[in-house]
Parts: sequence; structure tokens; C-alpha cells
Amino acid sequence: MMMKWLVLGSLFLVNLYREPTPVVRVRSGLVRGRISEDGKYHFYYGIPYGTVNDRNRFQAPLPPPEWDGVLDAVDETTRCPQKLLIDSVIVGNEDCLKLNVYTPAVRSTKPYSVMVYIHGGLFIDGSVSTLLYGPDYFLDHGVIYVAVSYRLNVEGFLCLGIKEAPGNAGLKDQVAALRWVKENIRAFGGDPDSVTLFGESAGAVSASHLTLSPVTKGLFHRTILQSGSSIVPWGIQHDPIRTASDLAKEFGYSGKDPYKIYETLANRTTKELIWGIKYKQHKNFVTAETLFVPCVEKEISGVEAVIKKHPIDIIQSGEYNKLPMIRGFNDKEGIYFVAKDFGVSVKNPDPHGLFQADLEFSTERSRNETAEEMLQQYFTKDNDEKVMEMVDLYSDLHVKFPLILESELFSKTNDKPMYFYVFTYDGYFNLAKYISKFIFSGGASHADELFYLFKSYILYRLPVQNNQMLQRMVTMWTNFAKYSDPTPTKSALLPFRWRPSRASNPTALVMGSELTTAPMGDEARVGFWNRTYTKYRRRHYGFENHTFVIPNINC
Repeated sequence: MMMKWLVLGSLFLVNLYREPTPVVRVRSGLVRGRISEDGKYHFYYGIPYGTVNDRNRFQAPLPPPEWDGVLDAVDETTRCPQKLLIDSVIVGNEDCLKLNVYTPAVRSTKPYSVMVYIHGGLFIDGSVSTLLYGPDYFLDHGVIYVAVSYRLNVEGFLCLGIKEAPGNAGLKDQVAALRWVKENIRAFGGDPDSVTLFGESAGAVSASHLTLSPVTKGLFHRTILQSGSSIVPWGIQHDPIRTASDLAKEFGYSGKDPYKIYETLANRTTKELIWGIKYKQHKNFVTAETLFVPCVEKEISGVEAVIKKHPIDIIQSGEYNKLPMIRGFNDKEGIYFVAKDFGVSVKNPDPHGLFQADLEFSTERSRNETAEEMLQQYFTKDNDEKVMEMVDLYSDLHVKFPLILESELFSKTNDKPMYFYVFTYDGYFNLAKYISKFIFSGGASHADELFYLFKSYILYRLPVQNNQMLQRMVTMWTNFAKYSDPTPTKSALLPFRWRPSRASNPTALVMGSELTTAPMGDEARVGFWNRTYTKYRRRHYGFENHTFVIPNINC
């Protein structure tokens, strides 16, 4: 971990001494970045797109500051407050509403298409540092890349239904960043009318919510959602007041009055708020009981809401931004999350502890019957070790089934092309799986596909020139950003056409050692979760006791 921070520090110092770019004028003032060592790219780090202070700590951002002179955009260490991976220290700065812009050095006669990336991290951590997310491969394909930092955790997603904390401040940061791109990207050679919003994990959840929001109309024109959707169990708060009150109890207030909760939390430092969240055994990350994530907002006069209804309701109504989409997941998503909850061994799974808060059982009998059916669906092998069965369950529950259901809903109301994939490739860039100590397990963990898209300085010694999967993914992603089609023509690298699908269980491009096609989900398991959620999905979210019709997949 110390080595990572030394690398970050060295990157900052190197940027100080690289040749400066020509000065660019944005609405707030003049900006100067740095030219890459090989002269191929221009980097602009830490450009402010919004402002947060004590007055709007849990609210939408204020406009960005203006400045005199030239802003030297060379500090790429920006990250919003969060725990470090070792969980013993909190890093980051409240002044984190900044974005990075990366452009090809050579201006084109035609404006470049733009790709805006929202990082993952379950809304509690993550950053846009080139330590992990170097955009070099994207720039090689003639696009502009923008990476956005946004508020996380309590300060990003405290949702009390009052003007002081209406909810979704982190999503409103992202909206402000997209508006900044719309207003300023021409100055960098970009096309504000050709913007692709993409993200992984919490970034994909964010992109999905923003696709459904009326406030983003015209701000982006395509989406790529990797391993996340608006209806994953961990992607929306099921009872925001309870979530906030659980934290307020740590500071002495046990009631549920939103104004008193606000007063309690507003008087605490960022570090105190982060440390105040407690996790139970086998309840970390996606399974945690206290998650500050997006919420359905209460209508408040004078406050712009990003999410006004439950995502299922919005998609079924057809009242959202209809866009071309790429959507997909990795075959062994659950590796990363099971490792966080259990390590590398599971002996006696407790099925009752695996249900999420978006399920409400009417009787104990129905809960027990569902638990037994889940055991029969996943834990049928006569062996002591159940860890890979748990991986399959986590994969389906927390990523795969919600994405398939959301895709089914979109297929009925979105008339734009939708492309689906399943990433199964097992190569030496599968960093998340290795970190999780599942080195000898096949397939791809949550986040493993990222390092076939980004140039990570952690992996900079590994050869990339002959990595066909990396070259294919970057080419398809940038093709989509430019043409709304990942394979507009066949080539030696991509000797196939990736076809859109509108089936209830969509046909997906399977990205493994060979490229094939197959149904996106396992029909038996999709059927089990479909029956379960049709019967028991929680119907009340947010503050208005709004209910919605539970959809049923025709699978």
C-alpha cells in the first residue's frame, strides 16, 4: 500500500515537470495541462466542476469556482473521503468535485467523440487515478476520455427527504459533471453531441439511474453498463430514514425525526461519519445492512430531484432517455464479494442470512420455503466446501438477475439497439480475482474486465501488445462511442458482427478465449429469482409509500 502512494506521489511530481499543453479556456477560466512523455496525449487533472461547502454539504453542488490567471491542472491525486483498502486510515479531501480530461495531442478536423467514466466502489470508495484507470488505450482510438470524482458514502447519499439533505448528492455531482462536459468539452476538441456515459459496478448503477432521470436529457447519447444496474439490491436505499437513523445512533440519537438526524450528523466530521458505519460478520460491501447509496427522493419545492420513482416504475412507463446501450457482466462476479464476506472457504451456508432488504416475506413459512428452494438451487453437491456455490449465488443475486430483469424491461420500452455480453476471459490481467485469492478458479471476478480496458500502472510491466482480448474490448467500446455500434465492420481483429438482442433472456456475446454467443442467464436460476422477486419484492421505497407493479420475466 505504501508503494501505491509512492507511485501516486511520483506521478504528481512527473506531471509537474512535463511539457505544458497549450492553454484552454473553459467557462471558469484558463486551464493548462501536461503533455504525455511520448507526446501523444494531453492530460488535464483536477478541473473543478462544482463546489461543496458547509451550506450544501449533503445537497447538490454549487457552480464551480472561477479563477484568475491560468489553472495548472496537474494534480491527479483527487479522491473523495474514504477508507483506504487496509481500513486503518481515511484518505481524500472534501474539495473533490473535480474531473480529469484526456485528449489526443493532435486535433482532428472533426470533433472527437467523448467517453465519460463513473468509477465503481459501492459508493463508499474508489477514484479516477491512472494508478488503476489509465486511459491511454481509449485515446489511441481517437476519443476524448473524461473521469469524474463524486461524493461518496454519507456525504454523497444521505437521504432524509428534507431540503438540507434531500438525497443523491453524489448523483447530482455526476449530473453537474455532465453539464460541465456539455458546456466545455468543445474547448478540448470534443463533440458535446456525441457523449457516451459508462461505468462499472457502482458506476454502472449510477449510469443506469442517470439514464432514467429527466434531468440528464441531452447530456449523453449512449451508455455502457458493466456489472451493475439500477435495481441491484445494493443500488438503491430501501428505507433511507432507517439507514440514516442507524448511523445517528452511533452519535447518541435513537429517533427517526429527519431534522434531528440531520442535526446529529451535520455536527460530525467526515471521518467520524465514515468510522461510524459498522459492519456485521459476513455483511460487508454489497451485503452490508447500512448502505448509503442512491434513493427515491421526496418531492421538495425548489430542489431538483434525480430519482423521483422506483426504477422499475420508470422503465415500465417508458418515460426515460432512450439510448443505445451495451450491458453485461462477468461470469464469476461473486468472487470479489464472497472473498470480502467469507474469505476463500464456506462450510455451512445460512440461507436466511443471504436474503437482501429488497425482499419482504409475508410469513416465516414463506421465508423458510424460499430458503429451502435456494439451497436446492445452489448447494446440491455432496461436499463440505461450498465456496464456489456461494460465488454463483452472489453472482446471480447481486449482479446477474437484476441486470437481466432490467434488460427485459428495457426491451419493451426502449427502441434503440441494446448489446449484451458475458465476460468469461481468464488471463493475467484478472487482477480482482487474484487479489481475492481465487487464483486457480476459472472465469472472471467482479471488476476483472477493467484491466482489459484501462492501462493500469500496477500492471505496467505485463505485456499488452499481443493481448487480443484487451485490443478487442477497447476497439468495441470505442467503436460504440463513435458509431453506436461495437462492430460496424468486420476486421482481422473483430471477424464477426455483434448483434443487438431484444429477447427476455438476451443473446449475449461471450467474451472468453473464443468469442461465442449464448443466452445471458441460466434459465433455471433466473426462473427461481424471478419467482422469488415477483412474490416478495419490497414495494415501498422512499418517502411517499409509492407502490409499483412487480414485473415477471417471460423466461
